[in-house]
Amino acid sequence: MITYGTELKINVHVEPLDNMSMANYEFECTFYTDANRRVTIKKADMKMEDVDNFIAVIETSNIKKLGRGKLMLEFTAFIPDSDFSDGKRTEKAIINTNITIV
Repeated sequence: MITYGTELKINVHVEPLDNMSMANYEFECTFYTDANRRVTIKKADMKMEDVDNFIAVIETSNIKKLGRGKLMLEFTAFIPDSDFSDGKRTEKAIINTNITIV
């Protein structure tokens, strides 16, 4: 549990997809405590630790954007794939961060 107002650094790690590390495709992370309160952070706004680990910084003090409750992460990857008309395949995963904002 963390107290509302805490600034979080969350390491986002994904095993290679189609033999590509996170550094080789675009992605974004949407953090939320309920469906109406979401904060999206794009890859470009994260700090790369290494090719498979990126750091997202989240300020919990803006209650209108994030809220209190169990912090979840929706990871959306845009994988290069010529079988799709836009040249990208979208893959999503929902991750429980095991963090509760109180």
